[in-house]
Amino acid sequence: MAPIKENISETDAADNSLISIEGRVMRRGMLVLWLLLGVVFLSLSTLLAIQPDFLSETLISILGGVILAVAGLTVIAFKVIDDYQPPISHFLLSLSMIVSSGVIFVFFPNQGIVLPGLDGDITPQLATISLFFLVTFAAVWAGLLFYWENPAHNRQLAVQYFTWVSVLIPLGVLAFFIVYTILEGSAVITWDFISSASDLMRGEIGIFPAIMGTFSLIIGATVFAVPLGVGAAVFLTEYANRGWIKQAVGVTADCLWSTPSIVFGLFGYVFLVPRITGHSTLLAGQIILAAMLLPLTIATSTEAITAVPDEFRNGSLALGASKWWTIRRVVLPSSIPSIVTGVLLGIGRIAGETAPIMLIAVASHTNAPDFFSLSAPYFHLGPLFSEVDALPYRLYAIYKAGVGGSIQEAWGTALVLIVLVLLFYGLGIIVRSYYRRNRGW
Repeated sequence: MAPIKENISETDAADNSLISIEGRVMRRGMLVLWLLLGVVFLSLSTLLAIQPDFLSETLISILGGVILAVAGLTVIAFKVIDDYQPPISHFLLSLSMIVSSGVIFVFFPNQGIVLPGLDGDITPQLATISLFFLVTFAAVWAGLLFYWENPAHNRQLAVQYFTWVSVLIPLGVLAFFIVYTILEGSAVITWDFISSASDLMRGEIGIFPAIMGTFSLIIGATVFAVPLGVGAAVFLTEYANRGWIKQAVGVTADCLWSTPSIVFGLFGYVFLVPRITGHSTLLAGQIILAAMLLPLTIATSTEAITAVPDEFRNGSLALGASKWWTIRRVVLPSSIPSIVTGVLLGIGRIAGETAPIMLIAVASHTNAPDFFSLSAPYFHLGPLFSEVDALPYRLYAIYKAGVGGSIQEAWGTALVLIVLVLLFYGLGIIVRSYYRRNRGW
C-alpha cells in the first residue's frame, strides 16, 4: 500500500504545482491588463487636457464598459485564484473607485456637475479628466494587488507605490506644462521675434526689450541680495552668539519670505519711487526684487555654512590662520554649492513676478536697457533710472489688456521666460557640480 500512497501524494503535488503555475499566470495577466488600462487612461487624460473635444460620448461610454468588464474579471480572479488573497479593504477600495467611474461613464458620459448655491459649475471636460485620473490611479493600484504575496510584501509595495505616485504626479504636471507651452508657443518663435522690438505701426512683434529688461532685473536683484544675504549668514553662524539676535533675524527673514509680492510692490511705489525719480525705474524694481530674494538667500546660506564640518575650521585655526581667512578660504568655498542652489530657487521666483514690478519698474514698448557703448563713457547709469519692459509684464499686457500681440505671442513669450529660468537653473547646476567635484567631501 505504501507505493500507492506515494503515487497519490506525487499526483496531488503535481496538481497543486499546476494550479500554482496557472494562478501565477493569471495574476501576471491581470497585472499587465490593469497597468495597460492605467496607461491608456493616463494618455487619454493628457489628450483631453489638450483637446477637450477629443472623445465623444459614445467612446466614453465604451471605455466605461471596458473598465466594468475588467472589474468583473478581477472579481472572478479573486474567486478562482487560490493563492490570491489581497487585503480586502484595498481590494474593495480600488474596485469601488473603478466601478463607480465606469457607471458614470456608461450612463452619464461627458456630463458636468452642477454646484447649487454657487456661481460656477464643473464643466464636462473637467469632470471627465478628473475621473480619468481617478481611474488611472485605481487601475494601477488594482493591478499591483495582483503582485501581492504576503502582508509584509504588501506594505512595502504600498509604500513604494504611493512614493512613486507622489513623485510622478508633480513631475507629470511640470512636464505637461512645459510640453504644452512648447507646442503652443513654438509656432511664433523666430529670430526676429526674439531679437527685435515691437513696432505696432508695422504690425511687427518682438520681445527683445522684455528679455533684456528681465535679465537686468534679475542680475541687479542678485547683485544687491546675494552679498547681503551671505554676509548676514556669515555673521549669524560664525560671529553671533546663540541668542535673541539670531532668533530676530530668522523670524524677520521668514516674515519677508511669506509676505505677498504685491505688498513689496506697494512699498516700493510709496517709499522708493518718490525718492528716486518720481516715476517707475529699473533701479526700484531691482531693489524690491532683491528684498524678495534676500530672505531665501539668508536661510539657505545659513544652512550651507552650518553644514561645513567644524574640523575644517579647527584645522585651519590650528595651522595659525585667522578666523576671517578661515571663513573666506575654507568655509565659504565649501558651502558655495548649497548657496548657489538657494539663490537659484529665489531667482526662479522673482523672474516670474509681475505685481511688484508692474507698480514700480515696467512699462510697455520701452527700449532695451543699454548700459554699454563703444565710446567714452563706456558704461552708462541712465537705464537704471528709466522704465523697462519685462517678460512677465508683457504676458500680462497681452493677455489682460490685449496690448502688444495676440494670445499666440503670449505663449511664445511664456516659452522664452521658461527657457530663461531654465538657463539660470542649468548654470547653477554646472557651478554646483564643479564645486562639489573639487571640494573633496
